Amino acid sequence: MKRIFYYIILNLVVVSCSDLLDEEPRDRMDPNQFYTSDAEAIGGVNGVYKWLNKFYGGDWGWDYGYWSHQGTDISRPTGGREGSFPFHVYTMSASNEANLRGHWQNLYRAVGDANQLIARVSASEGISAEIKTRVIGEAKFLRGLYYYMLTNWWGDVPMWLDELNIEEVGGAIPRTPAAQVRGQIVLDLLDAEQSLPASYPATDVGRATKWAAKMLLAKVYLWQGEWSKAKATAGEIIQQSGGPHALVPVYKDIFGVANEHNSESVFEVDYQLDINKAIRTSRYMPRTKDEPRSLNLPTAGFGLLTSTEEFIASFDPDDQRIEMYNWHGWDGIETNYHYVAKNMDWDSPRANGDLNAIIFRLADAYLMYAEAENELNGPTAEAYEKINAIRDRAFGNDPAKRLSGLSKEEFRTAIMNERKWELSFEYHRRWDLNRWGKLVEAVQSIAATNPDGAANVKDHHMLCPVPSQEIALNEALLPNNLGY
Repeated sequence: MKRIFYYIILNLVVVSCSDLLDEEPRDRMDPNQFYTSDAEAIGGVNGVYKWLNKFYGGDWGWDYGYWSHQGTDISRPTGGREGSFPFHVYTMSASNEANLRGHWQNLYRAVGDANQLIARVSASEGISAEIKTRVIGEAKFLRGLYYYMLTNWWGDVPMWLDELNIEEVGGAIPRTPAAQVRGQIVLDLLDAEQSLPASYPATDVGRATKWAAKMLLAKVYLWQGEWSKAKATAGEIIQQSGGPHALVPVYKDIFGVANEHNSESVFEVDYQLDINKAIRTSRYMPRTKDEPRSLNLPTAGFGLLTSTEEFIASFDPDDQRIEMYNWHGWDGIETNYHYVAKNMDWDSPRANGDLNAIIFRLADAYLMYAEAENELNGPTAEAYEKINAIRDRAFGNDPAKRLSGLSKEEFRTAIMNERKWELSFEYHRRWDLNRWGKLVEAVQSIAATNPDGAANVKDHHMLCPVPSQEIALNEALLPNNLGY
């Protein structure tokens, strides 16, 4: 279903948060003039959703998807273009910040829109209690997600929750410690999970549910090392009584336009051909010049995100998931690179994809549960149950592939590998490596594929430089992150 973005388009002229940002100073607006009906409140929160398009592959530029994969151990571009990505070869600096300033600005615009929506809907007397509760819950989930991205990229970042004109007060806002920002994300998500429905009717599929809020909440608990809370939250998602989510029996059936919003999907960003088009899919498609002319591609792409040789070699040959990371041609003609089939879309024109971006799915909750349980109690029967549920699917229920008899450290390594094989190219890898303190080790493990990255990467690269242009506008952002 692609309905949420139709609603966004219909409502942008009337109540777009971004239009308000661009055209009229927020501090001059009377909240009583806005969000006086359910329709206006829904249109307003649609404007907060639309920022997702900037970060998950509907826009040009090195977005959250690039950063989540490139510069790790799973991804490389084709055609010797590694040096074109400073975050892949680790040549970033405060002045050479690889398009990060655009993401910094857009994330804070998104946060500002969420803040405005929350403040104005809360103050409105013309909105029904049901819609007011839901819309504020959606905005708090989205604000939490945007601050989650900010802390992943930069660690300590400015944080505010009120309706402010950041263009005017930006120079007065210092950075807030990442732990404190994540604490606020938790508060927002706890509110959101209580405010959001477990599911929606078909006309509203694609909006954030309580399960989406819980997925992000479990991730933040893992960052904080709050293992008991992470386990409990992931367990609630897995054990939902009569809930909408269940593992899809066959791994490859999770992906593709025909399988969007399936039972395993907890939250995904909708894209629509010609209307809210996904550029993302073309980044995973082969570029004609990189491959044999006889391949005769039906749709050419950019070849910017492919699987590394080392990643492909890490799979057990019996693991059915490898098919989704190793598309290598047809009609007997092999490609020179390993393409990621889970994000490919042959039926859409170049840079005009129809394939949704999966942000959270149920398998992730199983692996978060197993990780948290291992950190709490070692590899218990519960931990094995969760990780083996994912491996059973991957290996066609072969009992010989089930894990057992591992030490706590061995199980921790198994979780790291399982997350790589199960969730790669779904916006998690870099942030998982950072959370585990394993980024440098991972990049150096593919020195044959990315020699410059392996030589240049340092521990401080787990965080990105605050853009120098932002520091020039706001000296309270100093000092910059270590190493920049």
